[in-house]
Amino acid sequence: MTVLTERAARALLPARDEQSGKWSFGRALLCCGSAGMPGAAVLSARAALRSGVGLCRLASVPAALAALPAAAPECMLFPLPEGPAGSISERGLPALLRGTEWASAVLCGCGLSVCDDTRALLRGLLAACRAPLVLDADALNLLAEEPALLKTRPGPTLLTPHARELARLCGAREAGLPEAAAFAAAYGVTLLCKGGGGTVVGPDGPLWTLTAPNSGLAKGGSGDVLAGLCAGLLAQGLPPAAAAALGLFLHARAGRLARERLGARAMLPGDVIDALGAAFLALE
Repeated sequence: MTVLTERAARALLPARDEQSGKWSFGRALLCCGSAGMPGAAVLSARAALRSGVGLCRLASVPAALAALPAAAPECMLFPLPEGPAGSISERGLPALLRGTEWASAVLCGCGLSVCDDTRALLRGLLAACRAPLVLDADALNLLAEEPALLKTRPGPTLLTPHARELARLCGAREAGLPEAAAFAAAYGVTLLCKGGGGTVVGPDGPLWTLTAPNSGLAKGGSGDVLAGLCAGLLAQGLPPAAAAALGLFLHARAGRLARERLGARAMLPGDVIDALGAAFLALE
């Protein structure tokens, strides 16, 4: 396992041709949000846009999409029908799958909610989406009910669990690096295990680790920012492990910058997004 240094993170940065257009830098599709949690979708979209991705779409219910134009006018809207629980309806699956054919990477889970509709939505996405896929938050909670669904995946998958989500995935009261490595090997996925920094684990074992404790990141929404950032990097052509490692480093650096400006108590996940530009510049 390699310590994720600044030099290592810099080597992972995707190249940018100054003569290129937006189609050269990837297309991210985010399946996130619900009537009760529109903010998670907005945060993930704003973070994805700050990743350098060329195009970004948010596929969600009207309540989440309504919050987007003022917060992130650069993100395109992809309306999906709302189910009885205020989440994306299972009826939206065919449209969503058509959207994944446009995307060079897909994120699912931030603010999604857990219900029968989203359970069916995730099953369909895992079975049919060929684009690289990031699963976070409620997608992980749903997946923990049936992790064998990962074996139906026709494309690469990155999971971004915190400690409790990892334990649920592994079916244990607690789970650490050995359990994460066993899970990644069993299902052929990459894990970004969050907490006090984080560790990136691939199917062949642990790859990178970063120690960067920051209590200012211990707030709802921080994971949505990290997931959106990783999805944007994945959309630009990075392999899952590289996207996870670079996203982890940039998120930690931006978190430190936000803390230096506002303090751990007052900083918010949105402040971390605002600091991503400075984090990229420092790395470059």
